[in-house]
Amino acid sequence: MQHQRAEALDGITDDRASPWTVHREEESFACSYFSVRSDTVAHGARLPRVYNSIRMRTFGVSVVPIDDEGCTTLVGQYRYVVDRFTWEAPGGGCKLDQAPVDAAQMELSEETGYRAEHWLQLLDASLAPGTIDGRTQCFVAWGLQAGLPHPEPEERLQQRRVPFGQAVSMVLSGEITSFSSITALLGIQVRLARGELPTDLMKLLLQHPR
Repeated sequence: MQHQRAEALDGITDDRASPWTVHREEESFACSYFSVRSDTVAHGARLPRVYNSIRMRTFGVSVVPIDDEGCTTLVGQYRYVVDRFTWEAPGGGCKLDQAPVDAAQMELSEETGYRAEHWLQLLDASLAPGTIDGRTQCFVAWGLQAGLPHPEPEERLQQRRVPFGQAVSMVLSGEITSFSSITALLGIQVRLARGELPTDLMKLLLQHPR
């Protein structure tokens, strides 16, 4: 009983119904990629207040390609918003009415030139759900065929081919900071450790365990 009362005091309950009442929805800014809403809402019995949030008009895809030697290819570019160069798994945006795997295939081809025979969806992850409704679907691709990359005009990309285990180390050392890239790479690593990947993919990844 004491434990149950402590949980109630901490605001932890098993009720998963929405506690929010929406009094007004107001779009304060919009572009082709997202809109900003300044809604008037109330939480439970609290007084109404303004809740600002970003609502995406696309969602993200991220793909980790694994070649026949157990290596992956990262792409690097200078990111304007964070004002620095970053290494990331290939990826980009997907229209809301587009199949995520189709968008992932297109981004992989554009950024690396690769086409892949095998695809596995790993995760569908939310990003900062208290502020933005954006999400990214993460894939691993193998059975690669090489081709020429054809990035978009504003993408000046570098490629870096590394053993999969080194890419995971880059995550753990802070060299890779992209949320979707971290999610995809660690998702593969966890499934590999659990033996929950297709056998042929596990064989490729275990060629370079570190």
